[in-house]
Parts: sequence; C-alpha cells; structure tokens
Amino acid sequence: MTDLRGWGLPEQHLLPDAVVAFVDGELSSTAHERASAHIQRCGFCAFETFTQQQARSAVRTASTPTASASLLDRLGAIPQEVELPSAPDGLAITEDGQFVAVQRTDKPAFGSGPVLGSSRPLGSNGWFSGRRARQGAGVVVSGMLLSALAFTTPESEAPATTPVPQNAGAIFATTP
Repeated sequence: MTDLRGWGLPEQHLLPDAVVAFVDGELSSTAHERASAHIQRCGFCAFETFTQQQARSAVRTASTPTASASLLDRLGAIPQEVELPSAPDGLAITEDGQFVAVQRTDKPAFGSGPVLGSSRPLGSNGWFSGRRARQGAGVVVSGMLLSALAFTTPESEAPATTPVPQNAGAIFATTP
C-alpha cells in the first residue's frame, strides 16, 4: 500500500467488486491486465483473489437446497385471489388506479356553522357550571398545594455537603 507508482502516489488495493469481477472474468482486457499486474505485486489482493476463487468454486459445487413437503404444501395453500377490505372513509380509487379524496355529504361543509360570537360562552349553563365545577376546581387546587408541600423541605433539614479537599485537582493535573 505504501509502494509508490510512477507519479509518486501510493498504490491502492483492488476494491472487493473488482476482485469479484476479476475472478468471474467480467473485466475488460485492459482492466484484467492491470488487475493481474497488481495481484502479482500485492500479497493482500492476491489473498483476496484466492479466497474469492474458493468461494466461487464452493458455490458452484454446492447442491441445490430442498424445501420440506410441509413447507411446499403451506405455500401451495396460499390463495391466489383474496377478498380485499373496502376503501377507507373519505378515499376512493379512480378507474386509472389513483387515490382521490371524496367529500362526505353527511357532514356540513367547513364554514357553514354559526358565526363566531353567536353561540353561548363556555361555562354558562353547561357541564362545567355549578356545584360540580366548584368541587373539581377545589380538588385540583388542593392536589397542587399538597404536591408543592411534599416536594419542599425546610432549610434546617438540608443535607450537609461534603467538603472537597484543596488538592483534589492535583491528582488529575499530574496524571499523563
């Protein structure tokens, strides 16, 4: 890898794809000659070529894998045609096979509701008014107050801090 070529550049190894193409005989004649010359000089690429040749011959001499009869039966039982579910609401497929959005006619169009400010204000004569709303607000406030009290500690119960020795940084300063 540190061998210098004619221009003073370090020589590089063959890429794995180039080694495979060399072993399979898929390189052009010029590329094959260059790869051959490199493999003669470079032990690493010669070893890579040798292992690729072994892998190629092992694959070529391997027997064909077989599937069990039960697997073949299960694969044969897969139906050729399946009943598909209906299209999702609001979508349809055109004759061209494209998805399109379908406007629903059972709901009013956007903007056809009451004018802003014409409806009743929130909290007036609804679920959030009256005794139930006051009880709910009281529960929320008391829960927040209790959680705030649980997480605060008086100053007298604060844990004592351990004093740091004055030369604590000196250990790290002298370590290489």
